[in-house]
Amino acid sequence: MEISAFHYGSYPRVGDTREQQRLRMATEAFQKGGMKEAELTAVRNEVIREVMAEQARAGLDAVSDGQVRWHDAVSHRMSGLKGVATGGLLRYFDTNTYFRQPVVTGMPEGGGAPGGGEMLASEVKYARAIGSRPVALTMLGPLTLSRLSLAKDGPCRTPAALFSALVPVVAGEVGQVAAAGPETIIIEEPWLLKEPSAFADLVDALEVIAARKGAARLLFFASFGDAAPLYEKFQGLPVDGLVLDLTYSPALSVRVQAAGSRLPLVLGLVDSRNTRLERPAAVAKAAERLLKRAAPGGAALVPSNGLEYLPRDRAAQKLGVLAKARDLLTGKPGDGEPGVRKPSSSRQGRQSRRRHNRRSGRR
Repeated sequence: MEISAFHYGSYPRVGDTREQQRLRMATEAFQKGGMKEAELTAVRNEVIREVMAEQARAGLDAVSDGQVRWHDAVSHRMSGLKGVATGGLLRYFDTNTYFRQPVVTGMPEGGGAPGGGEMLASEVKYARAIGSRPVALTMLGPLTLSRLSLAKDGPCRTPAALFSALVPVVAGEVGQVAAAGPETIIIEEPWLLKEPSAFADLVDALEVIAARKGAARLLFFASFGDAAPLYEKFQGLPVDGLVLDLTYSPALSVRVQAAGSRLPLVLGLVDSRNTRLERPAAVAKAAERLLKRAAPGGAALVPSNGLEYLPRDRAAQKLGVLAKARDLLTGKPGDGEPGVRKPSSSRQGRQSRRRHNRRSGRR
């Protein structure tokens, strides 16, 4: 069976050790005026190297940069658009995380600082430059961005008008990201499970977005809710595959086994919000059942969502479960070697190499 294992979203930025908490300390120092922005950027880059290396050591076929630079999935995207300001904090669905709510007062357009799609594309280019594994990126789609934003004045004062305005914006971002060379782009639309009546409009939006994906594989993901009632409808989406969170709703697994899939399936069988460690054999067995009637090619194992909700050591162990389950399914063990190039000159780079060498037993 041809199947891969990869990570696509957030990753814990801090851990239990002092070394793994340096990004938090650097951010606090920057906010208090004790660190320059360039220094904070250097720390972020070092953490990105580390989290990518942890993913590669787990044996994954593709990795993400862990969204280390992101404050949240909403404001990171919207704050770079003209006609958008940043408001207060709101809870992100049923998680214990928060996002800065965008306040839309004009027509949202690209070109503002830090630049929308250009910013995402630069993040992908950096991840590709320092790593040897393919890169996956997830980004919220226009429906969720429009519903989590506050539309106050101007031409986008209603959620429907804002959604329509954001479709070409997101399509443009996808085009810029695709040019940066990621293997996979995931459009995540958790709001759809709260507002299924928006499905027809979302199909039209995805047609526009898919036209800009270039050589990248475009996947669709409806998260933070029960996707089972919409599963059959998902089969008609203009995408290259579906990401399924199979830990949120037991009914979804039943629906997948009953209906099969005309699209390749990316299975979230490892719970990203529970510290309990799954058994690789159980994950592999569940995947085998679910893939029996799915379209061949492009099948994969992933965490059920971003891993930022877990302790860092447990997040790495969860990725190891994915890789071992893949190996059981394919009979082709991954190499498990770090896929991140080492920094070449900085003091932090030399320290990072020494730490890595001590961990790996090298001298």
